[in-house]
Amino acid sequence: MTETPEQPTKTSDTVEALLNQVAQGTEFHFQSGLCGDWTLMANEPQKAALHLVTEGDCWFGFPFKNTDVIRLHAGDVIFVNQGISHFLSYNQIPNNITEDEIPSFCQPEHQQNGIVCYDINSPSQITDTVFRLLPPWIVLNHNCQASEMQALISMIRAETKHSEPGSQAIVQRLSDVLAIHLLRAVIDGQQELTGPLAALQDRYLRGLVLAIIDEPAGDWSVETMAKKAYLSTSAFAERCHKRTGMAPKKLVDQLRLQRARMLLSKTQLPLELVAEQLGYQSATAFNRFFKRYEGTSASEYRHTH
Repeated sequence: MTETPEQPTKTSDTVEALLNQVAQGTEFHFQSGLCGDWTLMANEPQKAALHLVTEGDCWFGFPFKNTDVIRLHAGDVIFVNQGISHFLSYNQIPNNITEDEIPSFCQPEHQQNGIVCYDINSPSQITDTVFRLLPPWIVLNHNCQASEMQALISMIRAETKHSEPGSQAIVQRLSDVLAIHLLRAVIDGQQELTGPLAALQDRYLRGLVLAIIDEPAGDWSVETMAKKAYLSTSAFAERCHKRTGMAPKKLVDQLRLQRARMLLSKTQLPLELVAEQLGYQSATAFNRFFKRYEGTSASEYRHTH
């Protein structure tokens, strides 16, 4: 079945709402300098973050992870997901450094330019679920950014460098736009995604995934999802597997699982109400679903998170 004229409008409206929610959640957090032997450490942050390098070079990495540190240059933007410990440093710090050792690399006095940091709140369950589906981190190299983002970053860099009256307010407003551009770059396919979020880069599946995120308790049968995607059942199932690597039912399960993790870790809702919000008739049925994917009960997950 071919795509009808109605689909792009509905999908566009849903994506527009998502981007607006992200913009409303940005919050100017920190501005610091690239002078001296300094290091900034975020230990399991509760919010997602954006870091913009405004001057010079620095290093970006993760304590306790066997991942190479990444050298960043002026104009680069880094998105780091919530709960991901990370550091930014003037010097190249070994990957296996411990949290206790990091302060030895720090120098308290440095200039007030070089890097700008933002926290990104999750103003709704939709944005929270989308963030949880994003990779642990995304680096948008300045050479790979769209011209609009490059112009925006140039404005932020100029404001932080000159520190004129009102600069902080201007940087805050520009951060809202920067957050939109970041997520737009992800959705438009400038970043390779896997799993459920890869569906956001598909014009047939994008509206469907956002609809499931918005209403996880819905009756998401294969037939219902195919109709929402304006495809035949067979074409939808094939496209879903090709794009996300998942069967349609597994796609729904993964989106519900992300919402479940959020509800268990951020709310005190009884398990019966959590189950109801996810479309399960009882806490027992929900717990069986949760344990199948997480390997632990919902109660145990809530206790540890």
